[in-house]
Amino acid sequence: MKAFDVDAHLTKYPQARVLVWYSCGAASAVAAKLCVHRYGERCEVLYCDTFAYEHEDNRRFFADCERWIGREIKVLRSEQYADIYDVFEKTRWLVGVAGARCTTELKKNVRKKYQRFDDVHVMGFTTDELKRASDFTAENFELFAQFELIEAGVSKSMCYRALNQAGIATPIMYRLGYLNNNCIGCVKGGAGYWNKIRRDFPAAFWRMA
Repeated sequence: MKAFDVDAHLTKYPQARVLVWYSCGAASAVAAKLCVHRYGERCEVLYCDTFAYEHEDNRRFFADCERWIGREIKVLRSEQYADIYDVFEKTRWLVGVAGARCTTELKKNVRKKYQRFDDVHVMGFTTDELKRASDFTAENFELFAQFELIEAGVSKSMCYRALNQAGIATPIMYRLGYLNNNCIGCVKGGAGYWNKIRRDFPAAFWRMA
């Protein structure tokens, strides 16, 4: 995957912003830290609000990350939907071959409304996720996408270590054995994931069921 020359882009477009899409995950937190240091005031750290059905510890992690990054994380919200179940109930749709409807409505569409044509979009994909980064580029060919962690050779385990060295406890969902810090009961999860949710968060499991 060819690296995107951010510095050349910012020279060509002096008003361009560097937007880091923070997700309350370890990788996006480290990506934000690196980008704020590298791009300064041109860098914005943004979070598309899905707090309602995430673990309550995410708010603690969010605040810890703001202090560590040294920058306010701007929260963006859908004007049409309140949370994931509002999406599910109004659209009557959970997930399909095109992805999860909640992701589309609460993240993608919110991002599209905020973005400008010349923005640089930083996604927190690590060296463990090269295919995911390649797929994102192919599916969002109109964006100037930057993968700060991949270019820096940063893996997910290195992100955990960086947070530990900064004195920041990783989100509880990681400590419970989940690979990602998604909503509790992510519709993109498979059978093994949902069986674990059934044991750890039975109320979330039965509501989705």
